[in-house]
Amino acid sequence: MPYSRATVFEACTFLGQMFEYHGDLDDLLLRWELDGFIGELRGTVRDRLRSFFIVLRDNPELEFDGRLVRELIVEQAARHASLGYRSSETFIRSLARDGYSIDENREIRRDLPAVADLPAADDEVHTLLRKYNLATPLGHFDQAVDAHARGDWAAANGQLRTFCESLFDEIALLLDQANAPTTMAGETRRQLLANLAVPFLSRSLGEWSDDGKNFVNGLFKRLHPQGNHPGLSDEEDCTFRLHIVLIVARLFLRRLDERI
Repeated sequence: MPYSRATVFEACTFLGQMFEYHGDLDDLLLRWELDGFIGELRGTVRDRLRSFFIVLRDNPELEFDGRLVRELIVEQAARHASLGYRSSETFIRSLARDGYSIDENREIRRDLPAVADLPAADDEVHTLLRKYNLATPLGHFDQAVDAHARGDWAAANGQLRTFCESLFDEIALLLDQANAPTTMAGETRRQLLANLAVPFLSRSLGEWSDDGKNFVNGLFKRLHPQGNHPGLSDEEDCTFRLHIVLIVARLFLRRLDERI
């Protein structure tokens, strides 16, 4: 199963809190035939797990018995997290952002179809935002992820909607440099994207329509029916919003990449 770098980091961080002795980590390394790293990981148990994350980050191809070690460390963390430790919350939320949860058998299960591949979507969205210097949307998206990790659902929801608004605004500035700079941000700029000589928002696919009954407007209504700060939310709803925003952002950023 593919896990994001953030989830691998949270797995290492959580295990650093769970492992009481250096031998707990050493046993894992011996089991996975990585004993060559034992002497390289120094400091407290937490320090050593942090260093081990760097090893996994820099060597993503490390395998044991045909399995990626970065996946094995996440599964190891999941087995501990399933016991209900409060310190596991950040790790579990990171798993949820990747589209996974932990079942009653202490195993990781996929909550979304494999085609969604949220970790890859997250990487691609970040890559394309940086490629086109879309710093404002990138900042809002990273703040949304950070708020989700903290369990601050209202803040995450607000940042997700603002991310979408700024993403379409910035795309309009890139594709319609004659009109977008003097056009009010928000729905008016999205209208420009539908009215380009080669439309960016497709009417035939239902992405845009003049009566407001379209996919893009529906997305904004679903993200926040009462504006940026609609009040209380919960983890399941906030995670759903994060997932749909990630998938939609990947779609339109890919389209932007094909146009420029």
